[in-house]
Amino acid sequence: MNEERKTLEQRATMTDIEGLRHSASHVLATAILKIWPEAQFAAGPPVENGFYYDVDLPHRISTEDFEKIEAEMKKEIKANHPFERMEVSRDEALELGKKGRLAALSERDQPSKFKIDIIENIPRDEKISLYRSGDFIDLCAGPHVMRTGNIGAFKLTNVASAYYKGDEKNPQLQRIYGTAFKTKKELDDYFAMLEEAKKRDHRKLGKELEIFIIDDDVGPGLPLWLPRGGAIIDELEKLARETEFAAGYQRVRTPHIAREQLYLKSGHLPYYAESMFPPMTLRAEGGKKVDVEAQARSIEQADQLLLESLEKIFPRLKDSDYSLEEFEKDFWQQSKQSQIHLEKSAIASLFSKSKWAQLPRPDRYYLKAMNCPHHHKLFAAVPRSYRDLPLRLAEYGTCYRYEQSGELFGLMRVRSMQMNDAHIYCTPEQFEAEFNAVNEMYLKYFKLFGIDKYLMRFSTHDPTKLGQKFVDEPELWKQTEIMTRNVLKNSGINYVEVANEAAFYGPKIDVQAWSAIGREFSIATNQVDFAQPRRFNLVYKDRDNTEKTPLCIHRAPLGTHERFIGFLIEHYAGNFPLWLSPEQVRILPIGDDAKVLDYSMSILNELRARQVRAEIDKSSDNINGKIQRAEQMKVHTMFVIGKRDLEADAVSVRVHGKGNLGAKPRAEALADILSSIKKRRAS
Repeated sequence: MNEERKTLEQRATMTDIEGLRHSASHVLATAILKIWPEAQFAAGPPVENGFYYDVDLPHRISTEDFEKIEAEMKKEIKANHPFERMEVSRDEALELGKKGRLAALSERDQPSKFKIDIIENIPRDEKISLYRSGDFIDLCAGPHVMRTGNIGAFKLTNVASAYYKGDEKNPQLQRIYGTAFKTKKELDDYFAMLEEAKKRDHRKLGKELEIFIIDDDVGPGLPLWLPRGGAIIDELEKLARETEFAAGYQRVRTPHIAREQLYLKSGHLPYYAESMFPPMTLRAEGGKKVDVEAQARSIEQADQLLLESLEKIFPRLKDSDYSLEEFEKDFWQQSKQSQIHLEKSAIASLFSKSKWAQLPRPDRYYLKAMNCPHHHKLFAAVPRSYRDLPLRLAEYGTCYRYEQSGELFGLMRVRSMQMNDAHIYCTPEQFEAEFNAVNEMYLKYFKLFGIDKYLMRFSTHDPTKLGQKFVDEPELWKQTEIMTRNVLKNSGINYVEVANEAAFYGPKIDVQAWSAIGREFSIATNQVDFAQPRRFNLVYKDRDNTEKTPLCIHRAPLGTHERFIGFLIEHYAGNFPLWLSPEQVRILPIGDDAKVLDYSMSILNELRARQVRAEIDKSSDNINGKIQRAEQMKVHTMFVIGKRDLEADAVSVRVHGKGNLGAKPRAEALADILSSIKKRRAS
């Protein structure tokens, strides 16, 4: 589908706020034309959190121009022009474009070149509409607000470069970004959220709090976890193990690589090849590793020498009408020396190919991009009965995906990931209960982490892309989509349905969650698979002793360590609850009194004996300096210990973000710590 078609479809399904922002893009274009009448406009759709308009203009717009552009926009909004829809014929639209009247304030000497191109690519049977606001007329499917005065509050935010239709062969345009809201308060709140988001950026906090690094020598998108990050991972894995054990899951482990044939059988190749790392090719001969590339070069060189000899002796080889009979005739007319030379070259080429043919076929191995094929093999390893189902196999498996370098982003888009994966093999009758149980697990985690706003995106297939993007099983697609939809409806979970975004093997649910400051993240997935169990010939014996193929549910409620921890860093602003905090307690002795230090060490040892992540600051700094350092590292709880605490067998408790909570008996303070960790309290 081309760029214009996408834009038209997006406009036809706009929300109210998207319609408002799309209206603001028309006002932006009007303002630019008031200042630079020669401007030519391409597309101006709403986007997430705002809008943009692409413009071709000799003047290079900068943020310094925003003030005067916004001043003109305010005039248009104050004028309160109505947005008027006009349907026109294709010929009428093209005529207006030729007169330069589209995306313009009046007719011009230059045609509206981008609008003409868009019109020519609109399907013949589709209606063409224009919208007028004041003097500005634009080719547009709408919708819009009633009047420009309804736009409310707006602000221009950025300017960038963009190729027309996203194709580098096309002209490079200037893309002016902005955002708009119904009220100034909403606009102010949005920019306040952006400022808060900068402070919470997981890349910034991840470095400051010593959670993870990404090193050039290791490679982009391959995070290294420092001890503090490792502690968070351990806690999440512990949570998953306990939750899944209680739900009847069994834990398994699988290798990081596998042969190509496994992924051919699963169907991931070729569907998923672009997201997988290139294969490693191995060839064995006599138990020794053979240099496959050297063998290939040997054949190539032998062939090249033969070809050069032939072309030198038979210049007509390059002629398209030169026949085999003519070649044979010419060959026997050559001198004996030439014939011998050619025979030697041909023999060398044949010999090289013969040696190659005698070697076993090369083994191609891929880094594991997904765990499911490995788990299918585990299901098939043991004869299964209906009594064994549902079978739930869980693994925090490490996967590797070749994300494009431009898409890598901190922990959110990486090339190495540890996934909270599991596969549930069940009968069709068990499907609803199992799928719903997975959704209930999501809700439990949301409550634990204080995620109040979430949405499940139910992705279905596109029937026109069966056999291309999706496996060609139309009846199974229909059946499993109905089953999944029914579970979502019956459970009352908040969801939206999205077409053409299913996994290649079945419908799926992507879980969108909003952090404490309202930023949206995609953190988990729940997928139905009717294709791979068949591909792997997975069967179980039913009650009537016949073999049946199970359904498979792929689920990852905690997503990957990388993305989920990135989300949690921003969600908590690095202020993790005690159970999840990398450093749960730091003991801060006052002064250098030996007895105070001994008392402090005894508390440290007691905490660590109970598996509490506790440290002690033995530096000679004053207590204010020790507190400041602990606060900077967002240590959850500090035990400040002086002579009075020693004498009273107590500790002075300080909690990050809450300040000094006063002195508590030692036993009570330790009991509170252990209870909070065990119950995974939110604060």
